[in-house]
Amino acid sequence: MNDKERVLKQAKQPLGPVEVKVEGLEDGYRLTFRANPERIRTDRRVAGSFIAFLSQVDRAGIRLPFFFRWLLRFWKRYNQK
Repeated sequence: MNDKERVLKQAKQPLGPVEVKVEGLEDGYRLTFRANPERIRTDRRVAGSFIAFLSQVDRAGIRLPFFFRWLLRFWKRYNQK
């Protein structure tokens, strides 16, 4: 964490098995999710499989609904960084 980073506001809220923490920084926001590490790994595998499936459907030329196209675009940009 950067020493110059200053948290202006902070809120924590448990949502079932997950704890969500929102921090208002000087130049933006930070979201932190805490949960059972094994469940997070499982959910990531499922999400990764779904993204791979959407990519294959997109490459096959089948038109995806807007939300799924947006999700793929976001994921491609996220992986480039």
